[in-house]
Amino acid sequence: MNKLTEKTILVTGASSGIGAAVVRQCVRAGAIVIAADRVDPATHTGLDLPHQNLTLDVSDAVAVQAAIAGLKHLDGVVNAAGIVGQGSLQQIDQQKWQHVMDVNVTGTMLVCKYASEVMLATNTQGSIVNLCSAYGLTGGPGNIAYNVSKSAIWQLTRCAAADLGASGIRVNAVGPGYIETPMTDMLKNAGAFRDQFIAMHLLKRPGQAEEVATAICFLLSDDASYITGAT
Repeated sequence: MNKLTEKTILVTGASSGIGAAVVRQCVRAGAIVIAADRVDPATHTGLDLPHQNLTLDVSDAVAVQAAIAGLKHLDGVVNAAGIVGQGSLQQIDQQKWQHVMDVNVTGTMLVCKYASEVMLATNTQGSIVNLCSAYGLTGGPGNIAYNVSKSAIWQLTRCAAADLGASGIRVNAVGPGYIETPMTDMLKNAGAFRDQFIAMHLLKRPGQAEEVATAICFLLSDDASYITGAT
């Protein structure tokens, strides 16, 4: 059953990983998908299903506002754009810290802001799904900028849900653990660390992007019509 039929969905970070998996599943569920990424999603061979492409740097406020203002209607948004900024408190420098915050936190906020304006202008009771992380909720060593950015997205999600709830716009997040994507490729050769990381997960295995995309598509659908502010 195509539960997203004729719904217009904007997906950022659409060229790879979880974002690309969301694009595939949304298209198969009948949605009209706008796939956005800093690298043109049209060049990604994994996105061979019909969809629209949009080249967009989510950390560029002017570009985000202009791109989303050009969309006449939006039913859903998935903020999957994000980067890793490895390093502990002692190792991280301000430039790397700021870059992670600009993309992960400010980028998510900007897309939420301007996408919700489109929804409000068209009286659309839409759904926004942000990509958090298990480490955004628990913390952990050696990746402070990324972990803090994902914690900020968790709080951003709750606040945006409170701001938009009276208008019927839902805002939720998903907070996956270790998902095998290009972003986590470095863990494949991490030996004992990878084994320990996997052991922390109740299912004792890495997750797959398609599994996360399934949860995201549920939150986009009307089946989740009374869920908001959740991670």
